[in-house]
Amino acid sequence: MASFLRRHADWLCSHDAAVDAVAEMAETAAAARRVINPSRVRKFRVGPCVMGDCEGELVAAVRAGADLLPGEVRCDATPEHVWSAYQWRELDRRVSQRHEIGAPWLTPREVAELCQTSMSNVYRLASEKSWRRRTNGRRVLYAKADVLASVA
Repeated sequence: MASFLRRHADWLCSHDAAVDAVAEMAETAAAARRVINPSRVRKFRVGPCVMGDCEGELVAAVRAGADLLPGEVRCDATPEHVWSAYQWRELDRRVSQRHEIGAPWLTPREVAELCQTSMSNVYRLASEKSWRRRTNGRRVLYAKADVLASVA
C-alpha cells in the first residue's frame, strides 16, 4: 500500500477526493493504533454523587499496570467532589446512607415485569448497566432508579 501511494502521490493529491481519502486513511491508522495499543484506562460507574443535591455520577478509573483499585473516585459533574483511596470508607458510609433513605429496590421478577423481558435478560442487563444491587440473604434486589434510567 505504501509503495502504491508513493508511486501515485502526485496523481492522488490532485484528485477531487484527495481530502476524503486522507481523512479515511487517518481514521484507519488511528483504528489500527487502538488495536495495537488499546486504552490503558478502564472507567466504571460507581453510582450517583452523594454530595447534597448534586446530579452527577461517581466514576472510578483503573489504569492498566496500576493496582486493581482506582486511585480515586470523582463526580463527573462537579470536579470538587473527589475521594482518594484513603477516603473511601467515608464515601462508602455516605453511599450507604443515601441508598437506605427511601431508595426503592426491585426484585429480578419485578424488573422483568417492568421491562417486559425475561429473567435471564434482567441478570444480563444488571451486569452490563452496573445496576446497584444488594442482597438480603439469597434474595437479590436492584435499585429501581438504575433500572428506570437504563430502560427509559
